[in-house]
Amino acid sequence: MRIFGHSFIFILVFAAMILTQSELVAQEYNGISGLLQVPSAETDSSGTFRGGGLFLDKAFTPEKFNYGGEKFNTFSYGVGLTVWRWLELSYCATLLKMHKNGVKTEKAGYYNEDRRVNVKVKPLYEGRWWPAVAIGMDDVGRFERIKSGSNGNNYFQNAYVAASKHFNIKGWSLGAHLAYRYYTHDVNSDRRGMAGGITIRPSFFTPLRLVSEWDGVGVNVGVDALLWRHLFLQAALVHGKGFTGGVSYHCRMPL
Repeated sequence: MRIFGHSFIFILVFAAMILTQSELVAQEYNGISGLLQVPSAETDSSGTFRGGGLFLDKAFTPEKFNYGGEKFNTFSYGVGLTVWRWLELSYCATLLKMHKNGVKTEKAGYYNEDRRVNVKVKPLYEGRWWPAVAIGMDDVGRFERIKSGSNGNNYFQNAYVAASKHFNIKGWSLGAHLAYRYYTHDVNSDRRGMAGGITIRPSFFTPLRLVSEWDGVGVNVGVDALLWRHLFLQAALVHGKGFTGGVSYHCRMPL
């Protein structure tokens, strides 16, 4: 039944996407353009604003991102802005589960957040013979290794370098993306290192983007598109275990 449910969700999203005629560089979970969880060297047009939220299945979060020894599903929300084609900024927060007021006898719920500011800079644009290159950091701040069990959240803090190259094959756009990430928190130690993926835009419907990525732990697959120039939808299956998806508002600001 769970597999059928995931398939039904994907069918609904795909059916809605055929109504759109707008193309964009899509975003990852932190509000900056990328794949699903893996960064890319793509950026949107100058002045592109993004704001929305996502449902994150527990398979999406770090292995020790848990409450009472068990992982939990959560939500993330935020805003992002492509200031110039070479600079993107975002602010986002992921809800954390805990006891109300920190008292164990109180009811548990989403009473805390892991808030963070993210930045991506693209010093090299894509050329005919070379890829675009970008460097970035999620959760900008003091960058040092954090051991499991220590105070402070910083679950998603990482620095990365990413490269992206696109190929035109009979009108189909194939994107190849490779990234190296270093997470500071030990709960994400299994995601340190290489990650990457591919994106496909079919010639018969370029607004549609199909994504497959290796996030350092497992394979994620997803689909996204922009509806009516402003409503962005994204749906993904994480590690073959759980549905993750979201909605955001996109618009172009005069800068």
